[in-house]
Amino acid sequence: MSAPGIVAEQNPPKAWIEAIVRRLRNYNTAATGIVEFYPVVFLVKDTSNSVSGGLIGNIVGGWLHIRSLWVDKMWRGRGYATQLMAAAERYAIAKGCVASFLQTASYESRPLYEKLGYRVFAELGDHPSKGHNRYFPAKQTLSGIDDGGARRDRANIVMQPYASGDVMETVSRGIQTHASAAIGLPEQMWFAANFFLRDEDGEILGGALGNTWGLWLYVSDVWVDPALRGKGYATKLMTAIEQMAIQRGCLNSYLDTFSFQARPLYEKLGYKVFGTLENHPKGHSHYFLKKTL
Repeated sequence: MSAPGIVAEQNPPKAWIEAIVRRLRNYNTAATGIVEFYPVVFLVKDTSNSVSGGLIGNIVGGWLHIRSLWVDKMWRGRGYATQLMAAAERYAIAKGCVASFLQTASYESRPLYEKLGYRVFAELGDHPSKGHNRYFPAKQTLSGIDDGGARRDRANIVMQPYASGDVMETVSRGIQTHASAAIGLPEQMWFAANFFLRDEDGEILGGALGNTWGLWLYVSDVWVDPALRGKGYATKLMTAIEQMAIQRGCLNSYLDTFSFQARPLYEKLGYKVFGTLENHPKGHSHYFLKKTL
């Protein structure tokens, strides 16, 4: 059997992505013994039942991770972002969560999060482009949020943990539109960056998934089949995705990893820790690393 090859796919089949994400999650579960995973989706729905905002995240290992928060422009300034955060925090506390973290940008909602008890533990300068910054706030003790009361005459906050792809896309598109308007440069667009380790039979045996945005590469997932570990394939995947990022004009790269994952590999490749969350998940540490390409 010939050695597997590395292939780039801008729009890979869904099954390829699932192969990487599912197997990486299985590895994490085996390493930590944490099997509970809860999707967190709360939506703002107006009187016509249209989605006018939403919060998307998940709960793992005693932590709430807020991945996306967006409210349509016409509904901003009315407290809906706070209500979404309050609803997510109430749900997280009920599931036994002790802390929460998220990401935000200098043109987004850092003041809101700080008002709600979040504190920045790490940041990236000039992300995604010069003049902007990315912040990583965390709230180490969840205590509930005063949301100011429901506003049922205008729109409702509803929980929809198994939201459709269209609903998720509405929230994601809203965030991307806001970011594009803030950055103002077409060349700073977001693009997928995916590389896969595939054998001659078409089986996916590894991969590095991520995206390029402005001056930065973000590597979200790296996984190699156990039978192929120790043979340099992770390094080859990282080299391939970094080379693509350089070709797209990226100057920097960042990623995150856990104490039971591959921090030594990334440091060998030139990455340095710029932020740490202790006891995330419980009994482990979560590291954020960056590199100049």
